[in-house]
Amino acid sequence: MAGGWWFHALLAALVLLMYAPSVRFGLIWDDPVYYQRGLAQSSLGQILGSLQPPTYQFYRPAAVLAMRLFVSPEGLVNAPLAHAFQIAMHLVAALAAVPVLRALGFGLGHARLAALCFAVFPFSFQAVAWQQNQQPLMFVWILLAALAAARYLKRRSRGYLVLSLAAYGLALLSQEGSLLFVFVFFWLALGQGPVQLSRLVGWPLFHLGLAAAYILVWSSMPRQSSVTGQGFQLAVLADLLQGVGFPVSHGLVGWIADWPLPGLLTLFAAVGLVLALGMYKWTSARVTALCCAWIAVGLAPIWVGLSWDYVQLGPRLLYPASLGIAGLWGGWAAWTFSSVQARWRRALGALALVAVLLVSSKQWWQFQRLYQVGTGHLARAVQLLSAAPDSRLLFVNFPDRIELRPRPYPLGYWGIVLAPIVQNLSDYAHAEVGPSGTDRSVASFQVGADERGAWPYRVDMRGEDKGTDVLFQAALESDAVYLTHYRPDGTLDLQAVGGVRPAQSTRTLALVGDSVQLVEAGATRTGSRLLTLTLTWRCLGPLKDHDTILVHLLKDGAFLGDADGDSLGGLIPLATWKPGTEILDVRQIDISAWGAGYYEVRAGIYNRVDGKRYPARSTEGSRFPEDEIPVYALTVP
Repeated sequence: MAGGWWFHALLAALVLLMYAPSVRFGLIWDDPVYYQRGLAQSSLGQILGSLQPPTYQFYRPAAVLAMRLFVSPEGLVNAPLAHAFQIAMHLVAALAAVPVLRALGFGLGHARLAALCFAVFPFSFQAVAWQQNQQPLMFVWILLAALAAARYLKRRSRGYLVLSLAAYGLALLSQEGSLLFVFVFFWLALGQGPVQLSRLVGWPLFHLGLAAAYILVWSSMPRQSSVTGQGFQLAVLADLLQGVGFPVSHGLVGWIADWPLPGLLTLFAAVGLVLALGMYKWTSARVTALCCAWIAVGLAPIWVGLSWDYVQLGPRLLYPASLGIAGLWGGWAAWTFSSVQARWRRALGALALVAVLLVSSKQWWQFQRLYQVGTGHLARAVQLLSAAPDSRLLFVNFPDRIELRPRPYPLGYWGIVLAPIVQNLSDYAHAEVGPSGTDRSVASFQVGADERGAWPYRVDMRGEDKGTDVLFQAALESDAVYLTHYRPDGTLDLQAVGGVRPAQSTRTLALVGDSVQLVEAGATRTGSRLLTLTLTWRCLGPLKDHDTILVHLLKDGAFLGDADGDSLGGLIPLATWKPGTEILDVRQIDISAWGAGYYEVRAGIYNRVDGKRYPARSTEGSRFPEDEIPVYALTVP
């Protein structure tokens, strides 16, 4: 690193700028289950040798040990520290890339630009921002093993060889994708001048022995057929190859999104071939061969062993191959600064560098904002659950997966798998905070359909679409109902919309027809922007289809606006109400534009079809004007 401290400082600053915000992302996806499985293995012997319980169908004891560093004795996960560790691994990998590539035969400028492309590679965002992923940890061990091996070749000190073997062993025990990277040690041995038999069958065979021993253990692990053993699918290969030429794949997505799979595969393969041939012709054949070998070794296990259903959710899977991809693009970019290259090639190199940086920065911004929106919403659910450990909360239309729209690449899922329905939201609260209420998630596709259609992202929601009767019963069995709103600016709002309970109040504020009583009415202001109105209705008898709640706003006696709609944010029509229950209806009213004046909020019930209002009377029997019950008044000076 001597003389290049400035580059490493800039590279470190860039990585931290990109990924430091992910410290706040908390736990996502299946993290709670992963940590629970790791904690179930209580001793080192269990972690290293036991097949039960399986850590997904893989053998990753070093990753399990690393994960346990972030779990307290009480079982709480320090999510920010785990994210910081993940960022640190990517940072170390980016900094180690330059000396490793130099040892493998890269020129200084080429190595630096390859490290830059590796640091910002857009397919790596999921690998770094999702702290449970093992690729960065495994990759650091591989690079450190390569550095130690290069130092061994230079100084012939057996201590470096031992360090190299130890680091490669840890890479194997962290993630099985490191297995084929044993080729790096043979590449180093064969690069020391004329090939000699002792160099070919010498020290790299120790690394090969470690790999063979790992295969014996790994092959005895239990498997999940839905994940592994379904390889050689063309969709997987095309998905991986689009990452090799990612600026082209992204730039042409509008034209090739509907291409058939063979056409996409041909295009992506052709882009990779052009990249490799350009480097081969005008740079170094050996370095080009190394980049291609690195890509092949990084991608082969995925194509051979994983199914499309699994791969399409994981752009992180390209992380091991990304240094080889960065080597190709870095080689083209290096022409920009090479005085020996023709002017047109220098211009082509500058174009390649700008394309890589532009696409990477654009994708980073999109992913960063998406992850902030999704994980922030999940954090609010965790906060609600942890604040009421004895509660039963019902979440409606809560996001499961959120995807960029339009997709930045033709193949794969480009978004965040936030909280799958197979995972309770309370699992996240238990893992991060400890005490938690219980939860249930359901969906109502009709409610909020327009706002989701206008939302900048595409969303899959937790739970099946439920009818109003099921929603009413689910609300009756819960202490509170929370509805997710999808705002036009791309944000999410988790809004309390009320609840349903057996009739328990003794007071009555007003009578509405023969079927409903208004039990309570209250309002709270949130600053100068929102008025939260809570109306508690008691159902005495059945109501008709299309009956709904009237909420009118008046200023100085004149009609100002309304907040009409079915109860609980539109989830439960009044015809669904059951006699003997009380419906707590909560709705928020925007008062940010209210100026000086006397404001009133009035409530009632009417039928949407015929417009008729139910007679509204006080408990003394007097009828309210226009059948509107005054429920709140405010004077704005």
